Amino acid sequence: MEHTRPKAQKCSGKNHVIVNGTLLQINKKWSHLKQKQRDWIYETTRSEHKKYVEEKNRLPMKAGKRKLIAAVEAKVDSRGIWLPFGELENGIGRYIDRLNRRTTDMGDAP
Repeated sequence: MEHTRPKAQKCSGKNHVIVNGTLLQINKKWSHLKQKQRDWIYETTRSEHKKYVEEKNRLPMKAGKRKLIAAVEAKVDSRGIWLPFGELENGIGRYIDRLNRRTTDMGDAP
């Protein structure tokens, strides 16, 4: 799968890139997002997770987790929130794992 995001590079002094006329900070971290943005991403992830479980009747693991992350990434991009893919993947991936544990602990797992 090919990503349209510029990869975050560890270059000294080069922390910003102009993409489509917008100046982007390429070393942005998950913690740099505003709380409202993080909450929106979590809510979107939660709804996509619920939809996945209802459709497939199982929890998203390896390949399913990647599909879930790609779906959430597309929504984040359409919302105009920019974050390097690795940071987005880590932030959402941990949350999906938490949702999977919560679902199995409640006994709702298929």
